[in-house]
Amino acid sequence: MKWVTFISCLLLVSFAESKHLPRKYRDTVSQGDAEMPNRLINLVVQWSKDVHDTITRASELPPDDFAGIAMILYSQSAQQATYEEVHKLMDDIVALAKKCGADEHSDPECGKPLHTVFLDEICHEQEFANKHGFSDCCAKADAERNECFLAHKNATPGFIPPYQKPSADVACAKFAENKNEVLGHYIYEVSRRSPFAPVATVYKSTAAYEHVLTSCCAKEDKGACFQEEAPPVKKQLMEDLAIQKHVCAVMKKFGVETMQGLKMAQLSQKFPKASFETISKLTGDIVHIHEECCKGDTLESMLDREKLTKYVCSHQNEISSKLSACCEKPVVERGECIVHLENDDKPADLSETVREFVDNKEVCQHYADNKNQHLAKFLYQYGRRHPELSPQLLARSTRGYEELLDECCATEHPETCLPKGEGLLKKHISDTMELVKTRCDHYAQLGGYLYQNELLVAYTKKAPELSFKDLQKYTGQFRDVAAKCCKMDDAHRLTCAEGYADLAIGSICQSHEENHINKQICKCCSDNYFKRRPCFSELGVDPEFHPVAFDPALFTFHGDYCDAKEEEQQSMKQELLVNLIKHRPTISNEQLAVATVDFVTMVTKCCAVENHVECLTEERPKMIEHIKTALGE
Repeated sequence: MKWVTFISCLLLVSFAESKHLPRKYRDTVSQGDAEMPNRLINLVVQWSKDVHDTITRASELPPDDFAGIAMILYSQSAQQATYEEVHKLMDDIVALAKKCGADEHSDPECGKPLHTVFLDEICHEQEFANKHGFSDCCAKADAERNECFLAHKNATPGFIPPYQKPSADVACAKFAENKNEVLGHYIYEVSRRSPFAPVATVYKSTAAYEHVLTSCCAKEDKGACFQEEAPPVKKQLMEDLAIQKHVCAVMKKFGVETMQGLKMAQLSQKFPKASFETISKLTGDIVHIHEECCKGDTLESMLDREKLTKYVCSHQNEISSKLSACCEKPVVERGECIVHLENDDKPADLSETVREFVDNKEVCQHYADNKNQHLAKFLYQYGRRHPELSPQLLARSTRGYEELLDECCATEHPETCLPKGEGLLKKHISDTMELVKTRCDHYAQLGGYLYQNELLVAYTKKAPELSFKDLQKYTGQFRDVAAKCCKMDDAHRLTCAEGYADLAIGSICQSHEENHINKQICKCCSDNYFKRRPCFSELGVDPEFHPVAFDPALFTFHGDYCDAKEEEQQSMKQELLVNLIKHRPTISNEQLAVATVDFVTMVTKCCAVENHVECLTEERPKMIEHIKTALGE
């Protein structure tokens, strides 16, 4: 039984006390006069105060706000439905809400749970249900019916065809004509392609898109403005979706307990004044919210997140002195604000060390009496003292402490054995810090392109089975980690680097789950989540890979290198580099340097003459022979 299992057991009480709220939706907009997103700001608060979840609750909301809730719900549930079909479902449930608001006894639907009514609207439209494959779900009882609808959600890339973006002029004309209709279409398109996305993610992206439209449609050169301002909105949306997918993949592979351990480490750092019991409760609630989103129940996830935010803001004195600014924001902004909140100051009376976990004569007895609680408290106490360390490192340190206790408590004199743990812990922290410093120094010296080349050499050796495009994508992610994190101060650099590197490694591991890469990658991805990053760092050449036979075609440019844009030239050179490594995974730095010099000499010579193609055709065989000689072939 691993130490994190204790957290799971401890939180059963929290889960039992936290009555899961009824399913309700928000964060979209329909036709009408409503301003998006301002009309929806207080929506979740209004709903969360009510203990009942019938459709009559909607009578307290402006019709456009309730319509927005229905839009996002139906877009995520009926992904292949047209906008018009979703709009009809939305209109029908809005009409029902109005009817029930006037007389709660006017229709049997008025007294049913809200999530039941939402699904009833789909099932009552028999032609719609048959068309979109929901007939089997509609034949089930309520709880099973909801699970069935969730099971129909499909986030597979390509399940929904790529969105055809309108031109800047067309988008702005429609925005001027009906702002809310344009934003409603945006939410519909995002939601149907991201059925597991947290509602807050869709909301944030829609608000950002609205800002782009407002800004660019006022410019003379609308197209240029969109090209500059729209990509960051898409990039942020993709990053948010990737994080959610990563969380789900980790919980599926390593269990809920692993995510609880990670969240406990994060929360101990963020809220060092909070008690162990409070941190445990918050941990359980957050992981439960992730569980709901991972199974597609984004409504429950949203409402439980709001409830958790409300709890945090009503217990500020017990949790953090820095919460007031976030808790004064509109409700839909509070959660995101708290997520990005700076760590609170450590309590003034907090000791610098956790010597009681080593020096106390009762340590082994505490460990024997309640192993998991003892380890969880170590994680909490060490985390609240070290906000500069990454949550992953904290969890690894806790695992190291567990191994130390297993070793020392089995001896006759554990008091002479346990103190060595402090030195081991300091070494691991020092080694991790040094690794990040080395990577950042390389990035500063080489720049983004050459730094990625260095990564390409390393990862082609580790995973030569991957295609060039995949290797380029993953090493590009690691390059972006350096670009983002290396400029941070010592208090934030390690958390940033390990956190984003974990996402990149997670991408490789998700790819491995779909298509086996090799045994050593499999081992790193499967053994221990918290040790994945060190495992990947220590990997060398794949011992089972059979090098690719030398083929001159692998060193042929596709297209005219000399006339290509710089970015295209860099990609061509990187593909040649990968091909060379796949042919000779054990290539030495000296041999690699020879190949690099030969290549640069060739392209410099040929790109300086008028007939580039003819020159490259003549010089390429010479370069290849020289490289083969350097390789001893």
